[in-house]
Amino acid sequence: MAGDGAPAKKARIDSPAMSYDALVDRLKETKVVGSPPDGEYICTHHGTFHADEAMACAMLKCLPEFADLPILRTRTPGDIDKAKIVVDVGGTYEPEKHRYDHHQKSFTDTYSKDYAEIKLSSAGLVYKHFGARVVEALCGRIEDRAAAAILAKTYDSLIRELDALDNGVQIADAPRYRFCTHLGARVGRLNPSWQEPSTPELENSRFQQAMQLAAKELTDVICGYCNGWLPARVIVQGALATRRDVHPSGEIMLLPSFCPWQEHLFDLEEEEEPNREPLTKYVLFGDSRGGWRIQAAPKMRGSFENRKPLPKAWCGVRDKELSDLTGIPDCVFVHANGFIGGNTTQAGALEMAVKALALE
Repeated sequence: MAGDGAPAKKARIDSPAMSYDALVDRLKETKVVGSPPDGEYICTHHGTFHADEAMACAMLKCLPEFADLPILRTRTPGDIDKAKIVVDVGGTYEPEKHRYDHHQKSFTDTYSKDYAEIKLSSAGLVYKHFGARVVEALCGRIEDRAAAAILAKTYDSLIRELDALDNGVQIADAPRYRFCTHLGARVGRLNPSWQEPSTPELENSRFQQAMQLAAKELTDVICGYCNGWLPARVIVQGALATRRDVHPSGEIMLLPSFCPWQEHLFDLEEEEEPNREPLTKYVLFGDSRGGWRIQAAPKMRGSFENRKPLPKAWCGVRDKELSDLTGIPDCVFVHANGFIGGNTTQAGALEMAVKALALE
């Protein structure tokens, strides 16, 4: 992401970023209307609203050319035609004219070939064309590879969900239970109920709330990647690059400070061959009490199987008994399943990893 082994802060280039509070203030000041306003405006449909157009409008409000524009909710063709930008209504996808609807029968676009089974909704359309600028608005200017990674992960984790929901794509063929707390459901509950007197004014007021809810999710995800995920990736990247300094085998990785590492290890191994030649077997890191841990790397993402579990003879053994068994001072424990162990010192944890490598 940043240069190999560079400190996490090097991934960011000094540049102002928009805070969630600033975005919400902008959304609260945005007029949502049912009749065409004077001047330029954003247009979406009236009636029942969904998470995709709420998110699409929230993303547009991150950008300076749309920041001060009111939002017209209508289905009147003449009013739609006059809008500066149109999302989720209008029956046409013409990005050169800022028309971003997906309901027409001819529409088949996806975010990329990796998402061939999920067509874009208005959220995906706006993200596909403006997502890089939205990431920059919320993170400030960051290095290109870091920005590209955050852009991809945000689609994969947040926007894809909205595309799938709006296009009726099930999360699984036979789900065992239903989600009722996802963003789409929470936005849906903001619509006036059948027991309320639904008026354009009430609908538009609730849509403004829906945009704020979408903005919270958007900023949490993107800023979470920028402020938490990205610095952790830089740490893991540096640790991978220096594995052979830890042990000549290259199979033991030492984290200079603890961070979430598993996702980054798999990502980096997939991206570059040197990161997977050889595969990392054990990861060493300091724990919250000043001791050290040795953890076996999983075989694959989300797997409970490990590439090389700690030796069976060590599993479930603790303290002096473990030190006597291994011949390594200051051992603390090895979990009964052999996926993690502890030692009081870094040197002891490393020695446990080296001995475990040598044992079948």
